[in-house]
Amino acid sequence: MKASRRRFLQAAGLGTGALFLPSLFKKGAKAGVAGPPMRLVVCYHHHGVPHVNWDMRMGMSPDTRWEYALGGLTEQQFSACLRPLWRHRNKLTVVDGLSLATAIADPYGDGHAKGWVSSLTGGIARETIEDVKSNAAKPSVDQVIAKALRAQDPTLTDLVSLETGIYEYNFHAALFAELLPGQPVQRVPHEEQPQRLWNRLFPNGDGTTPPDPVKVAQPDVLASVAGMYDEMATRLSTEDRRKLEQHRDLVRDMEARLRRLAGLSCGAPQIEDYYWGQVPHTQRYDAHCQSFWDLITVSLSCGISRVASMQFGPLFVEQIGGNGDLHHDYAHPSSPDQANDPLHPTAVQMMTNYTARYASYIANLADQLDAIPEGNGTMLDHTIILWVSELAHGGHGHDGWPAVIVGGGQRFRTGRWLHYEHDTLTTTTASWVNENNTIGLPHNHLLVSVAQAMGVDIDTVGDASVRPKKASAPPIDLRGPLPGLV
Repeated sequence: MKASRRRFLQAAGLGTGALFLPSLFKKGAKAGVAGPPMRLVVCYHHHGVPHVNWDMRMGMSPDTRWEYALGGLTEQQFSACLRPLWRHRNKLTVVDGLSLATAIADPYGDGHAKGWVSSLTGGIARETIEDVKSNAAKPSVDQVIAKALRAQDPTLTDLVSLETGIYEYNFHAALFAELLPGQPVQRVPHEEQPQRLWNRLFPNGDGTTPPDPVKVAQPDVLASVAGMYDEMATRLSTEDRRKLEQHRDLVRDMEARLRRLAGLSCGAPQIEDYYWGQVPHTQRYDAHCQSFWDLITVSLSCGISRVASMQFGPLFVEQIGGNGDLHHDYAHPSSPDQANDPLHPTAVQMMTNYTARYASYIANLADQLDAIPEGNGTMLDHTIILWVSELAHGGHGHDGWPAVIVGGGQRFRTGRWLHYEHDTLTTTTASWVNENNTIGLPHNHLLVSVAQAMGVDIDTVGDASVRPKKASAPPIDLRGPLPGLV
């Protein structure tokens, strides 16, 4: 499923004559050195991984901290789940042994919901919805980064972050933000149709036809309307003024976005866009994934966006060689604690196929980014592709949480498998778990590392600490970056 040269040229805008290189460079990898900006692409899938076919621990202890280089491994030495990423092994970082300590401590929702809420926010949920779902209490790391970058660079617009997704149905999201100032965070809406994202990125068309004069005039119209807000504000109550100011900011945001996009020369990629039932589901899934990769590549390279996300919905069983219900027939029986289930071996194989297919999608995006020269490397060196899930495995566990980073070599030491110790006291509230049990190092430190690598000066993402079950033990500190990543 490697992207074709023709597909890459389309994504790069080279087919329409655009230069397709960033023209405004930010702070680079070394202090005081100008260079391309860092970008982030969050890739999110569901159900964790089948560890027996994901792990590459080479017989080393699962309880201590260690690392080894991936560059010398052959393709066959890579695990079946991660083998599609072998060609990027020198720019790959596998982070192994962490735990979602806040999800384990979370009293709200079922196992999936705890992970959806915690994995990217680093926080415990604020409430339960419909008994099994949850609302987050903290914004997700992608939205934290996007907000901070926009504060640093006033030329960035609301397109600083792109949220995309491919869903079998309306599966639960993992992205949260403060959509209205002072209000609780809410799920961030994502785009499932490539054409609608294309229309946002290229409001005046792709340049092959004369632009629509109405669209060209929109920024000036919006500017004139925005100027009326301040005049009207003096006549309103405090609450009405607050509502008006929020609406004014949205209008000004749209104006800035249209002006910025109108001045760019990035070529628009050709995309495939299908609605439900228009083509076979597997064709739609693959086509939409590639179309979103092309749009994300253009947007990041052109400086329209700095953060993007792809929320993969569960694959169709036909895509992994199975049949039946993926969740109950394969994901759950693949759990390590179901090893005696007669369905376990087949379930593990199907979930291995499942994980490997996502790895192949991510490898395709890495191919596109790595083919674009930039600074003293490629665009992949200046992009962090973070691939995570809401669970550690199909048994709803949150310990042994897998995280994969592709790229980001301007910030992280890549080409390594990093395994972290298993000596954090458990944070569970479950009565049947011994208070002296241990879990992996909390994943909050990885989120902090990613934020810092993107130039955000923070030491906390989500909760700053979490209580262990053992009442006599001190709180577990969740602040600071993940040691050994840089």
